[in-house]
Amino acid sequence: MADVTSRALELARLHRRVPVRRYGSLVGHWVTRWFRAPRKVVREPAPRVGAGELAITFGGHATVIVRYAGLAVALDPMLGRWLGGVHRAVEPGVGPADVTDVGLILLSHRRGGHLHLPTLRHLPRTATVVAPAGAAAALAGLGYARVVELAPGADLELRGVKVTAAATARGGLSYVLQGDGPSVYVCGDGGYFSGFADLGERFAPDIAMLPIGGFLPASFRARHMSPLDALYAFEDLRARVMIPIHHGAFALSYERLEEPARWLLELATRRGVRDHVHVMTPGQTERFVQHGLEHRTGRWARRDPA
Repeated sequence: MADVTSRALELARLHRRVPVRRYGSLVGHWVTRWFRAPRKVVREPAPRVGAGELAITFGGHATVIVRYAGLAVALDPMLGRWLGGVHRAVEPGVGPADVTDVGLILLSHRRGGHLHLPTLRHLPRTATVVAPAGAAAALAGLGYARVVELAPGADLELRGVKVTAAATARGGLSYVLQGDGPSVYVCGDGGYFSGFADLGERFAPDIAMLPIGGFLPASFRARHMSPLDALYAFEDLRARVMIPIHHGAFALSYERLEEPARWLLELATRRGVRDHVHVMTPGQTERFVQHGLEHRTGRWARRDPA
C-alpha cells in the first residue's frame, strides 16, 4: 500500500505544472469546429493475420480493432462525427466496411463515446457483445445474438481468444485479451489507480493500450489519465509496448488535441522508454508477432519488469 500511495503522491506533485498548450475557451473552440469538416485520414488495409500474430488498427478516440487469426475484436466502436455538442476533428480510422469481420465487441463504459448506438447498428449482429453491468438494456433493441455483462475478474472464451474483464478507477471495464499471438490489455477510459499493478503481477501483457486525453483541468484526472499517468500505468502493467488511445479526435478538455501525443513522446524519451511507445494515427494498422514481439517496421526489444 505504501508504494501505491507514494506513486499517487508523486503523480500529484508532477502534475502541478503540466507543460502542454491549452485552449483559452473550450466552448469557443467547439463553435469554430462546428463548421469544419473532419481532417481526412488514410485507412490502411488490415494485413492477413496468421498463427502467432496480432493486428491492431487504431480507429481514433477509444476505438481499436484487434485481430487474431480466428477473431476480430472491436473495442468501443465509435464512428460518429458528433459527441454531444463536440464535432469530430479527424475522420474515424475505420469505416463500416472495415468491421464486417468483427466477431466480438468490447464496451468499456455506458457513456456515449464508448457505447455509441449509431455505430453499433452497423456492426455484424452475429458478434458477441461484452459490456459492463447495466449496459445490456441499452443494447436490447439492436438484435445482437449474444450480449454478456461481465463483472471485474470474470472471463469468457471465443474462438480461441480468452477475454478477462478488469476494473477501472471510476467504474466501467478494461480487458485483457489472450490468444494465439501477443497478449493485449486495453483500457478505453479511466484514471490511474493501484489496479494496474495488480494486473501487471497477474498478466504482464505484451501490449498495453492506454488512454491519454481529457486530463485538463486537474479534476478530470479522476476519470481520464494524462500521458504521465498512462506511463506510470504502463510501468505498473509490466507491458513491453504501449499504444496510446482516447486522444486526438474530440476536444473534450482544455489541452489542445495534439498535445497528449506530443507530451507522451517527450515523457517517454525522458524516462528512457521511447522505443516502447508507439503512437498510431487513425487508420493505421500494425501487425505484431509473438516471438520477440516484432512489428512490420522493426523489432520491439523485450522489456523486463522493473
